[in-house]
Amino acid sequence: MKPCDCKSMTDVRTLQNQGLSFNNYSIEVDSGGVLLSIEPYCRIKINHRNFRRFTEWYLGDQEPKGEP
Repeated sequence: MKPCDCKSMTDVRTLQNQGLSFNNYSIEVDSGGVLLSIEPYCRIKINHRNFRRFTEWYLGDQEPKGEP
């Protein structure tokens, strides 16, 4: 199961990894979305649909801008 497919906390608990962290940066999956944290400064919750949109844009190829 992919983290983006989780619909409940039961689904989340079946994941091998429910999140990742590097130093004070972390990402966690819960039933309602994704939690991005930079401790102790901020914590942001984004629903699954919008997080998927952000990641598709970030990972997708784009044509370079043409010269003006």
